[in-house]
Amino acid sequence: MTYKVPLAFNTLGEGEIKAAMKVLASGFVTQGKLVEEFERQLADNLNARHAILVNSGSSANLIAIEAISYLSTLRPDFTYGSPMERGDEVIIQGLNWPSTITPIINRGLTPVFCDIDIHSLNATVAQVEAARTPRTRMIVAVPVLGNPSGLEDLRDYCSREKLILVEDSCESLGAVTERGNAVGTIGLASAFSFYFSHHLCTIEGGVILTDLPELADLCYALRSHGWTRHLKHNLFQLGADEATIDPRFCFVLPGYNVRSTEINAAIGRIQLIRLPEMLAARRRLMAGRIAAIADVSDRLSIPGATILDRHSWMTTPLLFSDHEHRQRGQAALELAGVETRPIIVGNILRHPLMRALGLRADQPDLPICDDVFARGLMIGLNPFSTPEIEEAVADALNLAAKA
Repeated sequence: MTYKVPLAFNTLGEGEIKAAMKVLASGFVTQGKLVEEFERQLADNLNARHAILVNSGSSANLIAIEAISYLSTLRPDFTYGSPMERGDEVIIQGLNWPSTITPIINRGLTPVFCDIDIHSLNATVAQVEAARTPRTRMIVAVPVLGNPSGLEDLRDYCSREKLILVEDSCESLGAVTERGNAVGTIGLASAFSFYFSHHLCTIEGGVILTDLPELADLCYALRSHGWTRHLKHNLFQLGADEATIDPRFCFVLPGYNVRSTEINAAIGRIQLIRLPEMLAARRRLMAGRIAAIADVSDRLSIPGATILDRHSWMTTPLLFSDHEHRQRGQAALELAGVETRPIIVGNILRHPLMRALGLRADQPDLPICDDVFARGLMIGLNPFSTPEIEEAVADALNLAAKA
């Protein structure tokens, strides 16, 4: 089916195409100087000390969490005094993305799920505290679809309770916290995605942000086969002592190849210039959509509507009055040419993945995640949408609300 309002859309323009073609014509296409330049630009733009470009947001979460695990052994003073051990617990909300769980499992850690706030779709301090046990070492915060609510409260809590905070900010580039800080600069490390439909597109791609040079060095090694070749600091003296090992091929960690390319970086540099324009457009369009359903807000609501200008709105989240209403509303939207999806996973505990992972059997009930699973949807938000398209969206939303 061809949708009038698809969930994903192309924001690449002539500038991005020319930049990619220039790289292709140069003959050097893999990770190089353009990647380094884009990393510096991202770090400066988001007020972070280090940005490590990778091939996806999922890889960014993978590398960040593994690097923190190694850091806890090499420099436990940065992780509240002791190495992370198998069986230690990581709290993450039930409304998340599955590939954020995989690196937790890979390190022998145990994910424990907490509920969310229905107004922001994010976990609160109280909900994290309810899931905490003596084995809790890390919290993974997920600012859903660009909503920054409660993130700094979680940072304060983690600092007070000596817990590591990581931000899975893949959906939230450009969001601003209550205290005026960029999402992605709150935790020990954060991950962003540059997937096709996200705020900034490099076709596929992602980045890790951190202010800690030691953690950045571990990320540089892990993203490139575990070797020392791309280390910026070598703060752990990870290089070989033996003269027989070529320093260009010295392997110190069990790493991956999740590097980006010069093509992705060239596209990303143009997209970064256009990012303020696209964020402003997202907020402007959301203001129109929020206004369009003001008269039916008792039947159809938009989580995050009260923080319009700090939210970065990757998509438009919708909550219907109940599950049956959501089913009727979804049918009405689809019939009107508006593509729909659940609000990410709804409740990850309801998916077969949980059985496959064999997770802890006594996971807590997550009634608000279940509620979002039952009556939530999201629709696409194209920053270059036209007034005619937005009028059609407004009509479709009202039809859905009244279905």
